[in-house]
Parts: sequence; C-alpha cells; structure tokens
Amino acid sequence: MIEVEISIATLVNNAGLLENNRVTTSEGFELNFAVNVLGTYTMTESLLPLLEKAAPDARVITVSSGGMYTAPLTTDLQFSDAKFNGVEQYARNKRIQVALTEKWTEMYENKGIGFYAMHPGWAETPGVSRALPDFSKALSGKLRTSEEGADTVVWLALQPKEKLVSGAFYFDRAEAPKHLMFAATSGSHALISSVIDNLRSLLSV
Repeated sequence: MIEVEISIATLVNNAGLLENNRVTTSEGFELNFAVNVLGTYTMTESLLPLLEKAAPDARVITVSSGGMYTAPLTTDLQFSDAKFNGVEQYARNKRIQVALTEKWTEMYENKGIGFYAMHPGWAETPGVSRALPDFSKALSGKLRTSEEGADTVVWLALQPKEKLVSGAFYFDRAEAPKHLMFAATSGSHALISSVIDNLRSLLSV
C-alpha cells in the first residue's frame, strides 16, 4: 500500500455570496452567513493540518471586500435582531473575515502559516450584476475585470512570506487600513473570540 503525503501550500477562500433576500439553508443557517463565514471558517480550520505540512511557506488568503468598511463586528451572525438587509449582512460577513484573519494569526503564528485578507476591488462579475444590478449598470465599463480583481490574490500567493504581514488586509498589492476614520468599527474586533465561540457552537450541532 502506497501512502501519499498531501500538503497544501496556499488556500484561497474565495467563495462568496450576496443574497438580498433572507434564505435559510437546510441546516437552518442564513445563506450569506453560511457561505461567507461558516464556509470560510470551516474550510480553513479543517485544512490546518495539511497547511502545517507546507510550513513555513503555507498561507491562507481570504477574499474580503471593501464593503466591510461600513460594518462593525457583531455577534448577531444571522441578522436576527433587525429587518434583514442582504447588503448589510454581506458587509458584516466580510468584516468577520478580516477579524478572523487577525485571530488566526494570533492563534497559529507558531505553525508557520501566514494569514492574509484582501479586497479585490469592484469587478464586473455575474455575481455583482445579479446582487447589485443598479450599481453594476451605473458603473458599466468602469469596473475591474475578473483578472484584475484576482491580481492581488495571485501576488499574495507568490510573494516571499517575509515581505508580507500576517493578519493584514491588502488592496492593490499593498497593506491597507482595516477601518475608516469615524466609521466606528475599530473597537469591534474585540468581539472576535465570542464570534468564534458561536461558530464552534453552531458547527457542533
């Protein structure tokens, strides 16, 4: 019997969704949250052993969004405390991804894995056209191509790790701020441990 040693050098969390209406999965999760947060968290945590095998060059790149600038971190993960707003839920999800990237760096910095979040810019994709039709129409011809949106992802995957900052947020091949002035989001990242506890609880059901 031949044993094959499998390792993963780079994981890109790129699956994402902006569903404007409240949709619940068969497991009982709000759909945006299930894809953007539970999916990202589960994939990353599940593959940590294989990423460790590729250390010290292993890295996790999570595709967030500039939409996260409008949303503080919240423990209302499934948007249960107010009338549902898909765009706001998407922004909340993307904020969680950035905070998770920070926390993963803190938790696993001794495992030789780098964690990076990034904003691809606004690209002209079928998902954007479907979820934000007015936005897509107004900026038709001015949005980025998919290839342009992917540029920083590829750059992060190929850069020597010593040139990158684990836990950072990147845009256009450069480290970018995670919070905007007067947006009242900076203090919210203190909630990330509670968010992770909630995720673990939901996944154990």
